[in-house]
Amino acid sequence: MIAASDLNGTLTTGAPILALANWADQQTDGSPSRLFKYSMLLSYLSVKFGFQDTHVWADKYLRQALNLINSPTPEKLDQAMSYIVDQELWPKRKQAAVDFLRELHQGGAEIILVSAAYDPAVRHFGERIVSHKITGIGTPVLLEEGRLSLAGQLTVRERKMELLREYLGSRELDYALGDSAADLPMLESARTPIAVAPDRELRLIANQRGWKILE
Repeated sequence: MIAASDLNGTLTTGAPILALANWADQQTDGSPSRLFKYSMLLSYLSVKFGFQDTHVWADKYLRQALNLINSPTPEKLDQAMSYIVDQELWPKRKQAAVDFLRELHQGGAEIILVSAAYDPAVRHFGERIVSHKITGIGTPVLLEEGRLSLAGQLTVRERKMELLREYLGSRELDYALGDSAADLPMLESARTPIAVAPDRELRLIANQRGWKILE
């Protein structure tokens, strides 16, 4: 049995970009990270009012936020990713969805988290749910020549399904959890799709198709 789940919006309401900026606040005098946060929050208004695509906005700021980690090392990157999970994503988890995955895991299911979030943060979050038989697939972070960057495009939409199919191979997906219409490809590929506190579009589809809804 295999279950896959989106992370942001589905398992947590936390904001990894904001959390990384908060971590950077604690490492320096805070000026660069504060300016970044003001810019990010102001820019997000264009997303909220429908003038900019959410994933285009996320791609830009997930990349820019990595620049807040001064003189990055593997150890410093891990510290930042642990902070994101411990101080932001895990405290704001959606307990019903987390409990559902834990129940599946106790029944022998393998759990896969697939998200646009930083890959190390996705894996750290997964380890808080269960200690084994869990895989995190996020957007990879590269450390090359003293600089951090994202490897390729965000793990969203078609890219999310592409990576999931690569991982599954010939195996089939039994359960899939998502919170928005962007998760439809993954939800439709599962025997049992589950909408978690879904947005308006996904809620309508879930009701029409008789899918389970977790609030």
